[in-house]
Amino acid sequence: MDVQDIIPEDRLVLLDEVFDDKMKLIEALFDRCIENTPLTEHRHSIWNTLLEREQSMSTGIGVGVAIPHCSSEYVPDVVGIAGILKHGVDFQAVDEIPVQIVVLLLMPKKKFEKHIKVLAAIARLFNNEKVRENILKAETSAAAFQVIDSESPAT
Repeated sequence: MDVQDIIPEDRLVLLDEVFDDKMKLIEALFDRCIENTPLTEHRHSIWNTLLEREQSMSTGIGVGVAIPHCSSEYVPDVVGIAGILKHGVDFQAVDEIPVQIVVLLLMPKKKFEKHIKVLAAIARLFNNEKVRENILKAETSAAAFQVIDSESPAT
């Protein structure tokens, strides 16, 4: 599974909104991620799991990137969405840099190996300074997706 399969073009959103805190941003992305899917039936349960995960330890991995994620019995396969923000949000990242790239991932509960591989692929892609710069310069979702499509390693 390639990163562009986890985050298809229609799930890569450019956000001009200003978010007061990371949880409002995460919830906005979460709702977009599950919109028009069977996961909406289990929204409350999945959201609580995601919330607990973020409260236990920040998913701000540094260099302006965060990967909020959780595993749930209600998620049959990896579902992701990426938000590219014009205005950074404090994620309590280890380097204290405000986050402008957020990749939210919902993972199946019993597929730990896949979970680790997906997280590693996302982190590897966005650890590349050129990729981050080009994503943040993108003026459309299609342009941002093209960066991911051309640079992402396979998971």
